[in-house]
Amino acid sequence: MEQQPSFNQSLAELEKILAELRSDSCDVDTLVQRTRRAVELLTFCRSRLTATEEELRGVLASLQSTQQ
Repeated sequence: MEQQPSFNQSLAELEKILAELRSDSCDVDTLVQRTRRAVELLTFCRSRLTATEEELRGVLASLQSTQQ
């Protein structure tokens, strides 16, 4: 089973892909492949951010309830 890269690794790969897509070095043959990978990375990063936000809300809510 392949281990999922961390958020930071995914973000770094996404930034590398974006730089490649913006440069003149990206050829037509790899454009679709790189775009698909970028979408995968974006989806993963968004899901991690959403999960983290929900977890933080839970932690903060539990903190507030213990202070009351």
